[in-house]
Amino acid sequence: MATDEPTWFRNDLEPDVDAAERAVLWRVADVLIAARPYPRAAFRAALRQSLRGSQSPTAFERPRALWARVAALGLPGLVLLGLVAVGVAGSGPFAA
Repeated sequence: MATDEPTWFRNDLEPDVDAAERAVLWRVADVLIAARPYPRAAFRAALRQSLRGSQSPTAFERPRALWARVAALGLPGLVLLGLVAVGVAGSGPFAA
């Protein structure tokens, strides 16, 4: 413990904090940083593999029928935008 205050710690405190209080706060922060638990290596490896999804580094593949999904979500949105535009123009089902 008893390491020097890093820049992030100095900048994190208000400028009017006196040196004694700053030293106490740094000792508490240093103890908390030293006692921080880290997951086991086996857990980290399993997590990394599950996040990647496969063994290859380019695990992010396009889903099947990507353009069909884009069309299925985009076309109703365009229809709704058109309906709103017609209503704003003063005609259509929502005209006031």
